[in-house]
Amino acid sequence: MVVAAMMAAVSVNAQGEWKNEVSIAYGAGSSTDLISSIYKGMFTGKQLNYWGPVSLEYFYRPSEKLGIGVIGTISGCKWDEGKGDPKSTFYSVLPAIKYNWKVREHVSMYSKLGLGLTIASDSDALEKNSSTVFNFQASFFGIEFGSAFRGFAELGFGEQGVILAGLRYKF
Repeated sequence: MVVAAMMAAVSVNAQGEWKNEVSIAYGAGSSTDLISSIYKGMFTGKQLNYWGPVSLEYFYRPSEKLGIGVIGTISGCKWDEGKGDPKSTFYSVLPAIKYNWKVREHVSMYSKLGLGLTIASDSDALEKNSSTVFNFQASFFGIEFGSAFRGFAELGFGEQGVILAGLRYKF
């Protein structure tokens, strides 16, 4: 019965009737990196390194072209302030919409917009602070390719970065 259910699921997905998609991605040039490096650089010290954003997404597709979902990201950096290993970690949750403006069986092109919040957690050997700020992701151009498992890349601006790439599973 399990094999029959899996064959039925693959047959539905082969026809392009996916309703759910889960993605993992890595980006570069995020808004958090830009803002924190300018702000902290002016008031505290030099940013030594930045990692992320690593993001996890889920979208439900009520129609072939429209997806409604959520984007979660995590990123961080270390600072050279001369006192006890200072670092910042950023956690973001962005409700999002995705519009697939070109849909083919093995290739789709899309745009995406997410608006939400970022929690910034700063710490060093002496203290910990946190703050919450508004954040977003606007991906103007995205392309995905494959079958149920797909590779993808996006260009845009925001918390996921100017450029990001990853893997997506549609079911």
